[in-house]
Amino acid sequence: MSLITLQRIGLMFTLALMSGCTQTHSSYWQNRFPTHFNNDPYTQIDVDELLSFGANMANVPAASRAELCKSLLMRQKSSQDAGIQLHLMVGRLLSDSCGSIPGILEGIRSIPADYLSDTRLQRLVSINTEALKRMENTPEKRNRVERNSNRAKSVSQSKNAKETKPINQDENRLLREKLEAIRSMEKQLDESGDGIQ
Repeated sequence: MSLITLQRIGLMFTLALMSGCTQTHSSYWQNRFPTHFNNDPYTQIDVDELLSFGANMANVPAASRAELCKSLLMRQKSSQDAGIQLHLMVGRLLSDSCGSIPGILEGIRSIPADYLSDTRLQRLVSINTEALKRMENTPEKRNRVERNSNRAKSVSQSKNAKETKPINQDENRLLREKLEAIRSMEKQLDESGDGIQ
């Protein structure tokens, strides 16, 4: 064999080894951290992807947001992927269809810390988590205000009803007295008319 043939065989062997190691290396990391290597954008744990997702979702109609949320929720049932949890977190700020706030917050708390090691991602999660907590408390405050308002209305209406009843009774009494006075006048007129004849 010539030297050139040996060099070619060596080069091919080296390339084969390198490609095999690369595949083994990438499959190791893909199995260990599948969301970092997956081409599916909804499984990505990336600040820029989450911001793009939120911006795109903000620019579509409410019906499209709801459909996207339903799709993410279906995928979440089959895979508890951290990327999907994060996308649901962002989506819930824009649509009620992305699930219950307590469920989303629980899902975010269950994400391993090493997935959220990026400082920018930690900040985004912190901001969105606080926003979701405030959203969750808002209906309670609104319900409390509505209940207090309804109580005030019912108290006001009952006071009005109580005030109205005596007025109606007084009016009835006055009408009866007037009617009796008219009857007595008619009776007097009848009696005086009888006396004239």
